[in-house]
Formats: sequence, structure tokens, C-alpha cells
Amino acid sequence: MAYPTEPLRRLTSKLLSLIDTQVTVILKDGRRYQGRLVGIDTQNLTMALVDARQGESEPIPLVVIHGDSVSEIISHEYSLFDPEEFADFIAKHGGIERHLIRVYKDLGVVEIGRGVRVTKDGVEGSGVLAHKAYSLYREYLRQKGAKI
Repeated sequence: MAYPTEPLRRLTSKLLSLIDTQVTVILKDGRRYQGRLVGIDTQNLTMALVDARQGESEPIPLVVIHGDSVSEIISHEYSLFDPEEFADFIAKHGGIERHLIRVYKDLGVVEIGRGVRVTKDGVEGSGVLAHKAYSLYREYLRQKGAKI
């Protein structure tokens, strides 16, 4: 079994980070679809868009695009949240011991302890540690330029 090279792993991670974001997909024949990416096969680029539009058309509830026809994928969103950067931030500024922090970069998740998860969408969990994570998350986003 061959293990993915670092550049391939990074590409896969970037493609997966596009899930649940607005993208424009340009096909080889020039057609364009704009919608929210809800799934992608990173090996062949087959993808699913919801609430997609082709030009000024009415929204299409679901479009599945075969990877062989894809020319470009353009992202319309930029995530301020970087899991590895946030893990470093909470270790440095939050006094949370590094062994309590796990980063799942491909999933965009930072797990703190056993019950707190932080993603680009916010903090999941309850208790003192979740409250601390929420405060650190807001401060992290402020420092990255988000208006909170």
C-alpha cells in the first residue's frame, strides 16, 4: 500500500476544507455552476452541489458533477480558522496543556480534553473547559481580523 505524499495529503485536505462552502465549478465545456459543495470524492473530483445555479437560472436543489468534466473549482469563502494555528494559540494564551489538545486537520477540528470540539463553526461541549475554549476562540478570531 502506497502512502500519500505530503503534497497530495495537503491537496486532499484543501479539497475537503471546501465542503459546506460556496464554490463555482467550471466545466471543461465552459458551463459554470455556483452552489454549496456538500460532498467531493478527492480521487476523481466527482462532487455534489446543493442550491446550485447555472448562470441566472432558478436554483437547482442538487447537482452531481462527474470529476472528468471539471476544469476548475473556485472557492468564494476564506476560513479564518486554522486548526493547527488555533491549537498553538490555546496552548500559548490559554494555559491548556499540549497533551490535552488534539488536532484533526483534515476534519478541521481541534479537540480539547475528551469533551470539547472546536471547528470553524464554533465550540461544541459544555462545562468550564468549553467556556474557556469559547473565550479563546473569540479572541483568536478577533486577532485574525474577524468582527465579533
